[in-house]
Amino acid sequence: MSRDWLDKDFYAILGVSKDASSEDIKKAYKKLARENHPDLNPGDTEAEKKFKEISEASSVLGDERKRQEYDQVRAMGSSGFGGFGGQGFNVDDFGDLFGNLGDIFGFGGSGGRRKGQTYQTNINISFDDAAKGVETVIPLRKEVACSICKGTGADKGEAFHRCNICNGSGQTASNQGFFSFAQTCSACKGQGNVIDKACKTCKSSGAVVENESIKVKVPSGVDNGTVIRLRGRGGAGDAGAPDGDLLVQVAVESHKFFKRSNSDLILEVPLLFTEAALGSSIKIPTLEKSVTLKIPPGTPSGKTFKIKGAGITPQGRRPGDLYVKVFISPPTNLSRSAKKHLENYRDQFESGDSPRDYLYE
Repeated sequence: MSRDWLDKDFYAILGVSKDASSEDIKKAYKKLARENHPDLNPGDTEAEKKFKEISEASSVLGDERKRQEYDQVRAMGSSGFGGFGGQGFNVDDFGDLFGNLGDIFGFGGSGGRRKGQTYQTNINISFDDAAKGVETVIPLRKEVACSICKGTGADKGEAFHRCNICNGSGQTASNQGFFSFAQTCSACKGQGNVIDKACKTCKSSGAVVENESIKVKVPSGVDNGTVIRLRGRGGAGDAGAPDGDLLVQVAVESHKFFKRSNSDLILEVPLLFTEAALGSSIKIPTLEKSVTLKIPPGTPSGKTFKIKGAGITPQGRRPGDLYVKVFISPPTNLSRSAKKHLENYRDQFESGDSPRDYLYE
């Protein structure tokens, strides 16, 4: 992955316009990531390269602060940075104005050594696992430090020599108009040293692609779309630089009868006509056990009852509640005798005003 992001058009890589919304960027990344994910394209180096590019673009454009800084620096770079009185300066001098540009453009600090690539993957879990928390294992094909050269990229026992192009700094100057930008040295790839003899296993990259099983602890109360960051579980960093992170996006399956609103649960329950009219005690399922709910006589259809603390308990927070909404399920396939009793009840007790009269007042 090149560190000279100034020359990269992340919008073009994701196929979105410069005024695309965060949601559009997220959708574009997900679509391209699915199409080019290494797990779905084993042995396809082009797909793997494309996956790295779109992940890099998403990591910048998906972060509002980084996206703003990226747009500002790109705009100044394309205009030659005129209007500053002809005095040259280095991108590192922008620290206070644009924040830590080293995190975005890889200039300064570590001599051009790159933090490992941030990966993103998805997992599907059940509604119950999302509510209670679960530990799962996901397979991931990722870059890891080469075990032969220990991530240096050099053949075992071979020495380095200082880069003659950048004099060991890992950076070279690129002039645009009146201004000078530091960029990663193309000769040593930002390392400051040149390998005398490349490692035969990783071919001087310092990393190899391997399959790895990664444990993911999903905390209780996660919702659909939650992203869990596993620091240091992404791609291998350059020698001396930290590994990247792994972003795990959680997809939660629907429950067969519970619905969710934040930490609260909603359950619709049918009542027999006699239960609603005469009152009753009914069993209600929760995520933990069944509880008894008392139905008072004359309960109307649509009445909602609250069972306190029977919702979802997010990690470190108080539990939500369970809201039970009842509706009357009318009897079907009545016998002749039952039908006659209901008709007698209607004629005796329901021959007066209609409960719908208010609609016509």
